[in-house]
Amino acid sequence: MIIITTQCFAPKIGGIEALMTGLAESISSLGKDVLVLADGKTDLEEDKDKKYSIKRFEGWKPMRRRRKAQYLEKICKEKDIEAIYADSWKSIEHLNKEDKKILVLAHGTEIPKQYWTLMIDKFRFKRNRIIKSYENVHKIIANSHYTRDLMLASLKIDIKKIEIIHPGIDVYHEFISEEEYKYVKKIIYKKNPVITTLARIEKRKGHKFIINAINELKDQFPNLIYLIAGKGPYLNHIKSYVESLNLQEYILFLGWITEPEKSLILKNSDIFAMTPITSGESVEGFGMAFIDAAFHGIAAIGSDDGGIKDAIIDGKTGILCKANNQSDISSKLKILIEDKKLRTKLGINGKKIAEEKFSWKIKVHEYLSAANL
Repeated sequence: MIIITTQCFAPKIGGIEALMTGLAESISSLGKDVLVLADGKTDLEEDKDKKYSIKRFEGWKPMRRRRKAQYLEKICKEKDIEAIYADSWKSIEHLNKEDKKILVLAHGTEIPKQYWTLMIDKFRFKRNRIIKSYENVHKIIANSHYTRDLMLASLKIDIKKIEIIHPGIDVYHEFISEEEYKYVKKIIYKKNPVITTLARIEKRKGHKFIINAINELKDQFPNLIYLIAGKGPYLNHIKSYVESLNLQEYILFLGWITEPEKSLILKNSDIFAMTPITSGESVEGFGMAFIDAAFHGIAAIGSDDGGIKDAIIDGKTGILCKANNQSDISSKLKILIEDKKLRTKLGINGKKIAEEKFSWKIKVHEYLSAANL
């Protein structure tokens, strides 16, 4: 049996949720017995008819983590456990790690980043908790070179214990209804180019940089449209900002969209744009949204912040711009808008690399190999 212990799992939406759900589905698709220990309400309809088993844990977070660890200990005594995959150090903090093959994933955003913060008591305490949690684990799986280097610098982890495995992804292939098709076609009717951001709407995702670029470029390209899909704490602020610039004609907020709608929108987009910045301790550790766009054959523009340089090969699958630099972001976006041949080339390259290197059919074997399975 393989156990996956995680705070983040479907039906919750997010990058880590998609990663841990994809890991469970891909390992179980190989015929292995998989048990997922996840946070959330019990008896969810979504948990039925899966190839893997799910046990949910509710309640106050600190107690929930302890109960999950206790249950995991019990299972380890009763079953032959090949490996345990954890979504982060928090999911194994209370676990006795001796005589267990534990692989813990690292995403970048959970690691203290600035040296001076390590001098502050709360960050020093957090750092010590992380280091202790990593003791005696079989492997730490970093999602990017950035995350690995961050761990080496701030946690002084032995580099031999860290393996870089980029997250896997699969494109949604289920039936798309006529209503969903008409919905997307109506949005993009006679618009060119279509620029899209699919992400949680929070300050660090950098929506404002793209909005400012649209404001600068709209007179040169009056038929462009910028689609913003997603929800988040920064949504109302961004909407107000768009209204203050009188850009409602050029920018459309889609809210939360279904997987079929997301796939359709990406297929009919010309450019995927997301220019995150590091905000406090929050950072883009990799950038799965860029790989999702690549699977759909779309050229991407992203900032050179965090782990995005692992997700975009500059000049081959997309264009990197300087993080937090409006002039560079606007000029690079203009290049992609003007040069359709370049967009096509980047999209073709991105799709080829995404299919060859990021499909779960390939990635699952990398995760299993890290556990010597």
